[in-house]
Amino acid sequence: MKLLQGMMKKEKLVVILLLGLLLLIAALPVKEREVPQMLSEEENGTEQEKEQKDWQQQMEEQLEKVLEKVKGVGEAEVILTCEGTEKNLVEKDEQDTVYTKDAKGNQIPYLTSQEYPKVLGVVVVAEGGDNPVIIRNIQEAVQVLFQVEAHKIKVMKMN
Repeated sequence: MKLLQGMMKKEKLVVILLLGLLLLIAALPVKEREVPQMLSEEENGTEQEKEQKDWQQQMEEQLEKVLEKVKGVGEAEVILTCEGTEKNLVEKDEQDTVYTKDAKGNQIPYLTSQEYPKVLGVVVVAEGGDNPVIIRNIQEAVQVLFQVEAHKIKVMKMN
């Protein structure tokens, strides 16, 4: 009888330990899985517009940084005007579009290249915008970077 009572105490102890372990596991935080969202056509269109603006803003910011490093220019702000939007050229096999698969297994068109929008005009407002030598240097830099004619580049003095 004592042997049976000793086994019951051990079983109760094991059951209590297992329940404690179960409660500990249940209390651990669990990561939620991310559900991929499909973009509607309207959202996809706005994404393309956002990419266009991002490219344009990125070019403006890069040009500002470069010009500000040039002696005599000082602080600068840049505005670009562009024609159209970015174009993605898709690979075609005779009449059919060639597709590749992304990491999620979705089929996406195979892009051969991207064409960025053509820069039509540039306005640069700089602290050194009243010095003819600085104006010429800024115009030449913009011409080299964006293949824009000199008459489509306006450099002005910043207040």
